[in-house]
Amino acid sequence: MVTYAKTVIQKTKTTMKKPILIAVLCCALPLIILGIILLSKNKTPAPTPSPNNPSSPIGQEIPIEGREHVTEGTEVNYRNSNPPASGNHWPTPANWGFYTKPLPDEQLVHNLEHGGIWISYKDIKGIDEETGKKLEAIAEKYPQAVIITERPKNETKFAIASWGRLTKSDSFDQEYVEKFINANVNNSPESLASLEGSIIKVGNTFPDFKVIEVDGKEITRDSLKSKPAIIWFTTSWCVPCQIGAREVVKVDNELGGEAFNVLVVFVDLRESKDDLINWRKDFANPDWMVAFDNETTLLAQRINLRFLDSKFLLDKNGVIKNIDFKIADKAYLNTIRGVVSGN
Repeated sequence: MVTYAKTVIQKTKTTMKKPILIAVLCCALPLIILGIILLSKNKTPAPTPSPNNPSSPIGQEIPIEGREHVTEGTEVNYRNSNPPASGNHWPTPANWGFYTKPLPDEQLVHNLEHGGIWISYKDIKGIDEETGKKLEAIAEKYPQAVIITERPKNETKFAIASWGRLTKSDSFDQEYVEKFINANVNNSPESLASLEGSIIKVGNTFPDFKVIEVDGKEITRDSLKSKPAIIWFTTSWCVPCQIGAREVVKVDNELGGEAFNVLVVFVDLRESKDDLINWRKDFANPDWMVAFDNETTLLAQRINLRFLDSKFLLDKNGVIKNIDFKIADKAYLNTIRGVVSGN
């Protein structure tokens, strides 16, 4: 038996009158603020297959046993299944990917609540090289939806869980595992997982999302597809982002105010609605959209954002044409002009 010990770590959303330049401004500082404050959540009914995932769920149905946050480090007694497929959990989920060690059940249940799939194996020493490669391939194929960990408390060699669903087996069937993933992903209270593969790179379509703009309008990825767009992650206090925003305003005005739209996503949850409105008044055009990222949307986390002033420039089909982390300079403004003109 060959011990497979390689660890894969994940390299870590209305039709608009204007194209949306989704501006995610990045101050070239580590995005520590993502974990500053987590919002509390309300109870919701047990999930049903989502409209985006019409497949009938497969696996044993497990009764839902809650979904409240508990303080990190708190031990939760999961009663309905081993491993758990729902329940109270820690406030922060784990990063997707392949792990050769156990992670806390209380953390992984949060991944399930976000629509993800948790594959667990009883002992890394019992994973032969061929099975290890299959697990690695699954982790690489679904880097925004699957987490694979060792779990010595398993009753069988393998288990695969989603929110409210579980399959346990002493053999690994890759075909069944992929069917389970596709049938059960996002059948959960918060549909935040993505099967789109390695999505955050030039040439790929930006992942689906949904945020609520401060004026109450729902913004999704597909609502932006008719025109170019920038997704711009920032905070109200990011000075380089403020400077860059004023430069992008000049291009917006130069092109008549109709060539693109701007969605600015704020990631510091300490800020208020007034902070966002005042930021738009001081640094943007009135029609730019500003919205909070939060524990429900988790857009910054899902794209593994590492810097403020990160700007994702999309074409009218939602394809990423440019990713920029610097203050918006002359070269970046020319890139905007080029995408708007179709070049």
